[in-house]
Amino acid sequence: MAARKTTTAVAGDTLAAVIGNKQAETGRASALDLLRSEEAEFGKALPAHLSLEKFMGAAVAELRNNPELQACSGPSLLGAVLVAARLGLEVGGPMGLFYLSARREHNKALNEGKGGQEWQAVPIIGYKGLLELAGRSGRVGAVGAELIRDGDTFRQGYDSRGGGKVTVWEPADYLETREVVGVLAWAEVGSGRQERYLPIEKVLERRARGAGDGKGPWVTDYEAMVRKTGFRALTGDLPQSAALALARVADEQVQTYAPGSLVDISAGEVES
Repeated sequence: MAARKTTTAVAGDTLAAVIGNKQAETGRASALDLLRSEEAEFGKALPAHLSLEKFMGAAVAELRNNPELQACSGPSLLGAVLVAARLGLEVGGPMGLFYLSARREHNKALNEGKGGQEWQAVPIIGYKGLLELAGRSGRVGAVGAELIRDGDTFRQGYDSRGGGKVTVWEPADYLETREVVGVLAWAEVGSGRQERYLPIEKVLERRARGAGDGKGPWVTDYEAMVRKTGFRALTGDLPQSAALALARVADEQVQTYAPGSLVDISAGEVES
């Protein structure tokens, strides 16, 4: 593949200008061409239940529908899509299993080592995608995450006689207009039940550490992302599979990709 140059987007640049500049550079493939060029690598990573044709069709459609993604660096875009392939989750679409979002981050490699801001593609696993991954282990039963709203009766404690954890939740009503104040994630494991509660303040703290940049599913699917954040906090207590472990590390973190390599997971510590 021809050598690529990299440009730095300044504050006044429009996304259209960034995309045009990138594609006009000598040897720089378009984002769609770049995605198709690594199709074979995606095929190697995909599990048997998801065909390469269906996976690529969804990824290409998502890229075409989101100009912001076309402005992202090639390694981050390919890394994000490859995470989706390894997890066996279709990108975009009505199911909300897996999202791609664009955000600007500092890249020390730009401008001959001087650094600068660059658009990066971020993999975001949706609420339904995370539930699907948890269920694939075969050791987890029903799963979910309930939104606790202002006015609900909610408390947690321990049974002084049996020693078990007791959760009391009584919704004031079943309307969806009241403010969300927390999320209760749960999963049936064996003959028991695992639970994790996060107040909304903790949810928003986790959003700020990830891909919450004022765009993407946190804007379009806010309540689903609150549910997902609560359930993600519970996943460390559940039976682990390779896919669930990867999801916990890569979710909402920029990934880097090198041709011929499945993916270099560059995220930091997993949230507990």
